[in-house]
Amino acid sequence: MIKTIIFDLGGVLIDVDMPHCFQNMKALGVDVEALAKTPSSAPASTVCEGITISGVLNDYQIGKIPTEEFLSMILKVSAPGTTRQQVLDAWNSCLQELPKYKLDFVKQLRSEGYVTHLLSNTNDAHWKYILETSFPEPAENYFDQLFLSQEMGLAKPDPNIYAEVLRRIGTPADECLFIDDSSDNCKAAEALGIHTYNAPVHTDWREEVLKKI
Repeated sequence: MIKTIIFDLGGVLIDVDMPHCFQNMKALGVDVEALAKTPSSAPASTVCEGITISGVLNDYQIGKIPTEEFLSMILKVSAPGTTRQQVLDAWNSCLQELPKYKLDFVKQLRSEGYVTHLLSNTNDAHWKYILETSFPEPAENYFDQLFLSQEMGLAKPDPNIYAEVLRRIGTPADECLFIDDSSDNCKAAEALGIHTYNAPVHTDWREEVLKKI
């Protein structure tokens, strides 16, 4: 019996357009592919379905690099005259609408007795931007716990992040439903016994989730 629902953020709740972000970064003279190939001991991680990052970009996503250091690194490989704000705006340009009906749905589930959590591969700049522009109320009003890659030092689809979430929430895997737009992330969760729903992006997936619970 499903008692706990774990939501992904980008691609499930908030619409994300990473190609748009990369295009804007390239317009500043940034070689995004080169950044992704820089050496890193961290395993590659997902941003959304079909897009995996590694190198500096992934290190930032798991909190190995603070925001100011990340922005400084980008500025060093940007066109002359590029400003910090231009880099930050380009980086955040992937973040689009967070439809109100999705947040209302999360609140509805909580009112019906379900425990809701957020598990997101994100980074400090994106998370701050989302809190400022997308949530009409504090995120804690929607989720019992927030599990963010940059705070956990882990990112999906690393199995360790799911194991750590299960440990912290104290709920058996078979009582949890995990909703993510990435099939790789869902498969990794399923390997630990978590029920999943692979949500298509830019869709209203509420009815399908209700069928799962």
